[in-house]
Amino acid sequence: MKIRQALIWGAKELKNLKSSALDAEVLLSYVLKKDKSWLLANLDKDLSEKQLTKFKKTIFQRKKGVPVAYITGHKEFYGLDYYVDKNVLIPRPETELLVEEALKLKNEPKILEMGTGSGCVIISMIVSSKPKHQNLWCQGKQLTDNKYYASDISIGALKIARKNARKHKVRIHFIKSNLFQKIPKDTKFDIIIANLPYLDPKWIKGELKYEPKMALDGGLKGVKIIDKFLKKATSYLSKNGIILMEIDPRQTKFIKNKAKKYLPNKKIFFKKDLSKNNRVVIFS
Repeated sequence: MKIRQALIWGAKELKNLKSSALDAEVLLSYVLKKDKSWLLANLDKDLSEKQLTKFKKTIFQRKKGVPVAYITGHKEFYGLDYYVDKNVLIPRPETELLVEEALKLKNEPKILEMGTGSGCVIISMIVSSKPKHQNLWCQGKQLTDNKYYASDISIGALKIARKNARKHKVRIHFIKSNLFQKIPKDTKFDIIIANLPYLDPKWIKGELKYEPKMALDGGLKGVKIIDKFLKKATSYLSKNGIILMEIDPRQTKFIKNKAKKYLPNKKIFFKKDLSKNNRVVIFS
């Protein structure tokens, strides 16, 4: 079978998906280890039996609903490529807003990311703001101090996050912790970024079912873990510390009420995603 025929077949098999043609291209690119431009320039090239068998396997996985990122093991986020597997959430475009807002803040801050998952948020921040750290890693030198911390309750997620940190040549102090449980009590952070589970179990449908429930399920209305986080967060903030957190738009009123209770001295700002929904909340 030629590449042209394989793409047509793949798109037809995935016809019930909106992204059928694109998914077929991505999966064939993955199988052949070639980019899309190479595919389009070689449409009449024959696939080997081994290549065709592997491609069909990926198409059938996708047809069952398995996300493309879990099939290929990769996902682009903030212009960088990240390893992903079933232990971590698939990075989403909406979460890039968290990186954009964090990059607008102080220079040289001490940062903690809670619920780091694949590590894509804090790694993207470091790469975007401190490219010189890549050279420090390559030369085997130590940074002058520990500025970047990231935690997660999942050992599997931290394994992927460490792998991505090595891939992008950044130094991060990773901690296995249930919220602030294992975070050093004498450490104060200038910025705490939280991308915690914030979905109600009833909202976990479709392809979300393939992603780790631990990273999605935030209890009733998705606010149980957020409440626990906000209650403790101020104890780990520096004097003028800032909190950034990704939320579901339906939690706006809840967040405002909890801000008055737990963070009465902080101003609260909501940032909207491309769909004009409140996606990131900033306490400063």
